[in-house]
Amino acid sequence: MSRGDPSTFEAVATFHKSRALAIQWVVVAVVGFFAFAYGFAHVRATIRGATLEPIVFHAFTPPDALVWAAITLGLVALVVVPHELLHGVFMARYGTSPSYGVGVSHFVLPYAYAGTVGESFTRNQLLVVLLAPFVGITAIGLVVMLVSPSPLLIVPLAANAAGSIGDLWMAGVLLQYPSSVRVAPPPNDAQGFGIYASSDDGDVRRRSRHRFAVRAVTGAIGTLVVVSTTLVGTVFLSLSVGTGTVVIGETGSRWLLFRHEFDPESGTVLLEIGATVMVALASVGGLLWATLVESVLALRAVPS
Repeated sequence: MSRGDPSTFEAVATFHKSRALAIQWVVVAVVGFFAFAYGFAHVRATIRGATLEPIVFHAFTPPDALVWAAITLGLVALVVVPHELLHGVFMARYGTSPSYGVGVSHFVLPYAYAGTVGESFTRNQLLVVLLAPFVGITAIGLVVMLVSPSPLLIVPLAANAAGSIGDLWMAGVLLQYPSSVRVAPPPNDAQGFGIYASSDDGDVRRRSRHRFAVRAVTGAIGTLVVVSTTLVGTVFLSLSVGTGTVVIGETGSRWLLFRHEFDPESGTVLLEIGATVMVALASVGGLLWATLVESVLALRAVPS
């Protein structure tokens, strides 16, 4: 480690960015983009004093679809620069010299990055570095939305939030350790990071309470991904063999989970998502997942 005497620190945990983790981030980021877009659209509707749902989409002609796809990609690309610059600003704030670039993790996850070579941070310093783009850009975007609630703001805000999935994952891991630890590259120079502690830090094992909370959040996100993927698959199946209408739950009530109706004559799609039921499912799924994982770990720890 570049700062502090390396001999006084030893690795207590390492976390590698594997191909499986990269794939998980891609899936969560894609679902997260639409989830965040839905959330920011709700905020915009509230600012305008309007209701968001049901959402009505009109069919695009191929030229119009290409134009909107180009605009969307442009807005997504535009937010990448300030996102990485904010990472770099706070890295520099803590005494490092950040470099910037792009890459592909395990030939799966394309990413832009702001990074340093061989530097270490305290836990709280790295938390600030990780969360600055998510918190900063979201806050600025919401302020701008208050002044001018343009629907175009939804795309970059959702893209920034979805692009922060890896940052949020790392922050969740770091919060399970005390603030006295340092974070640096892993000892074997693999992709990932290591948690280092000095002999004076005492017990630096992952905190069980924080660990349960992180696993509950992980389970909730996983549940949301599974439910969302299932709903999308159901819609495509209905479009291929039926009318394209899918209604799960009671329309017009809080018990509605999902509503998708397609009018082939006008080419319009009516979409409604039951946020209350969706959040309830994600919460239950998260708690069940965390309880299951903790129970399995507890059973493994029992001497045979």
